[in-house]
Parts: sequence; structure tokens; C-alpha cells
Amino acid sequence: MLIREYEANSLKECLTQIRNELGPEAIILDTRKARKGGLLGIGAREIVRVVAATGLVPREEVEAKSLSTGASKEEGRPKESAGATSAAAARAYRTIAAVANNSTEQRSASNRSASATKTRPSPSISSSHEEEYLPSSTSKARRTTPATNSHPVEPAAEPTPTTNGAKKPSVSSMQRIGELEQALAEIREALDTLQQQQQLAQEQTVTAVVSALAPVVAPSAPPPLVLPACPELYKRLLEIGVDEALARDLVENLPDVSRWSEQARLPMALSALSDLIARRIPIAAPLSPTPGQLTTVVFIGPTGVGKTTTIAKLAARFALLEHKRVALLTVDTYRIAAVEQLKTYGQIMDIPVRVAYDQSEAVAAVRECADYDLLLIDTAGRSQKNTMQVGELKSLIDRLNTKSYLVLSACMKERDMLEAVERFSKARVDNLIFTKLDETDSRGSLLNVLDKTGVPLAYITTGQKVPEDIEVADGRRFAHLLLEEGR
Repeated sequence: MLIREYEANSLKECLTQIRNELGPEAIILDTRKARKGGLLGIGAREIVRVVAATGLVPREEVEAKSLSTGASKEEGRPKESAGATSAAAARAYRTIAAVANNSTEQRSASNRSASATKTRPSPSISSSHEEEYLPSSTSKARRTTPATNSHPVEPAAEPTPTTNGAKKPSVSSMQRIGELEQALAEIREALDTLQQQQQLAQEQTVTAVVSALAPVVAPSAPPPLVLPACPELYKRLLEIGVDEALARDLVENLPDVSRWSEQARLPMALSALSDLIARRIPIAAPLSPTPGQLTTVVFIGPTGVGKTTTIAKLAARFALLEHKRVALLTVDTYRIAAVEQLKTYGQIMDIPVRVAYDQSEAVAAVRECADYDLLLIDTAGRSQKNTMQVGELKSLIDRLNTKSYLVLSACMKERDMLEAVERFSKARVDNLIFTKLDETDSRGSLLNVLDKTGVPLAYITTGQKVPEDIEVADGRRFAHLLLEEGR
């Protein structure tokens, strides 16, 4: 009897190997699934292991083959697991071979009994053939009985056939079945032990490799934030809404102030930080209209950011302070109050105001103002989320071929300001104007928008007064407003 274990990716592949090596008469003793390969169980693939047996061979040959097969298959594995498996397999082979031999002897005895029954119709059975019908233990006892015994032992009665024609198994058959099951249990136990030892050895190997490589592949911890110059300034930047990465970059670029006195350290660090912010802000050149040459500027942006008031402040600044010829044009016909508001400003400053209800009228109005130095164009508030309205603005700006200022309120959320810059840039955004800086103390988002978009800042407004509360963008002034809360 030859028993082997086969391993493959599927049961079909295992059966093919068994049929090729052991032949079509092989018997399947055990089938199970397992996982193999991978690292710490990750990436392991599922395999099938099958134990099969065939043939009746001499005991010495079976043991020799099992030992040689075990040595070849278990090469590189722990010696203890190979020895345990071979010993258990050898015991199982001897048990199965004994059971097979007993089965052969029983079949031979049955054949001889059938022949004797045909030739001798007498129901009694001679003592010479009684041993063939008795179990092995009974036959042995009969042979040891003296010949002078006048009471011969009667042969065992024939098993009574059941209703389906099958014979009840004898005690010896049940014993042999129990021995076979015990042998199979020993094989399974040996295979389980071998599998556990293999898994343990694999885990120990992986653990050793990971431990050896841990110092090499372990990620290094980020260096702690060192703020040699006034941690108070870093905290202040975060409080006013400056992005953490930007605040860290600004503070880390401060000069070393440890050599300064205790009293001068904070003011000097604050001045150095203002210089860093001023250099970081992109600043646009202010409007500088040339006499006799028309400069047109269109103001765009969301609703409620103060476009009309900002236009009035700039118009008063150039008309009253710089004595330029200024004209106003509005295409904001969605709100009657906007037109009336702009006309009121025009009457106060003695500046002409024109109204255009479509793009053609806007183009004609620009031609009529060709003799002026500066033309400021007011547009209706548009939502940056409305792509159709943004498209209309783009068409208007393209037809007028004019510079565009995007007006944003300092009270807006940073996310909304960034979205507005992105969406209105599809029309055209040359410069930014921040309004209502007097209505908030969290102005760090303005610095974040300028740093992330890179769009230059042209003007800021700090109140409602016309024309006082508008300033040309200046880096140091803007930094002062950020750090000193506008005071």
C-alpha cells in the first residue's frame, strides 16, 4: 500500500497528478484546503492538499518509499516534523496492510466454504473446515482444544440476511474498520502537526526579516517645529486665519532675534514678519490714466461685495483729487437701485453716467467716451457658480477689450473666494480688490488667497466713506492690517 500527499492549486489538478502517478485505482484518503505563500498571510494563495493511497506492496518497500518520499518532500523543513510524519505514516501503512491481508484471507475462506457446501449437502460442517468460518480468535481456541473432546464446537451460524439482501458486519469487521479509521486519524494528526510547524517556521522567518529591516525602512518622525523667534507671532498668525503651512514658513524665515534685548525682541520680530509678508504679497500697479487716452476698467464679482461703492470711490479720487476726466457706465440693469445709486454719485461729482442694456449699447457708450481719460464700468453681481452668467461677462469683456478687476469682500469664506477667482478667471481677472476690511478681524484668509492664486492686489477698502476709505495696495500696509487688526 502506497500513500502520498499531493498539492496543487485546485482539486482537479491534484486528481490529475494522482491518476498519472498512482493510477485510476487510487483511493482518496483525505482532502483539505490551505493557504500558502504571501507575507504574514497577506497575498497568500489558496491550495488543495490530497492524501491518496494505492496498491499492496511489501512492508519493507512501503517504509523505504515513505522514508525516501518524505525526505525529498520535507527537504529544508524542520527535522522533527519530518520524523513525526514518517513514523505516523509507517504505522498507518502497517495497519492498512494488515487489514488488507485479513480481508484477503477472509475472502479465500469464504470461497472454500462455498465449494464445500456444494459438494456436501449435509447441514453439519466438518471440524476440518470449521476454522475457516470462525473468527481468528475462535479458530485459534479451537486448535488448542484436545482431540479427545467429545463435544465439538459448532460452527458460527450464518448471518441472517436483511431485507435489502446485505449482511450484517461481524465483530472482526467492525474492529478492522476501527483500526483503519484510527490509522487515518493518525495520518491527519501528523499532517496537521506538520502544517502548524511549517506555518510557525514561516512566521518566525518573516518576523526575523522584518525585525532586521525595521531600522532601515521605518519612517523617520517629522522634525519638531522649532520657533526660535517669538512663538507668539506663529500663534497670532493662526488666530487670524493664516494657513498653518504658510504661517510656519513665515515664522521659520524670521531672523534670529535671540541676540536682541527682552524689550526689543517682540517689536523687532513683528517688523521682520511684516517685511516677509509684504514681500510675499503680489502687488499690482495702480490705475494711472493718461490724459487724452481712454482707459477702460470693468468691475466684476459676486453680489453684495461693494462694486458700485468702490467705483464711486475711485471716480471721486481721480476726478476730484487728480482732476482727470472720468465717465461712468453701468450694465447692471437687474437692479434699479444700482442705476439710481450710480447716477446719484455722478450728480454729486459732476460725472456723466451712461446706462447700457445690452452689449451693443455698451460698445456704443465706450465710443462716446473716447475723449475721456478714464471709464469705469459697473456690472451686475454674478454668482461664480452660474456658468452662463460668467460666460456673458467673458463675452462683454472680450468685446470691450478692457482690463478687469475682481472685487471680493474680506467677510467671505476663503473657500468661496478661491472658487470665485477660479470661476471668474474664465472670463478675465487681471487684479483683485478686497473690500470691507473694517468689518472683520480674521484677515488671514486674504493672505492665503493671494498666496495660493498669485493674482496681484490692486486696491483695498476700509470703510464706507467716499473717497477716503480706499487705498492703493501696499505690502507693508496690508501686513500691518493683518497683524495689528487694522488699528
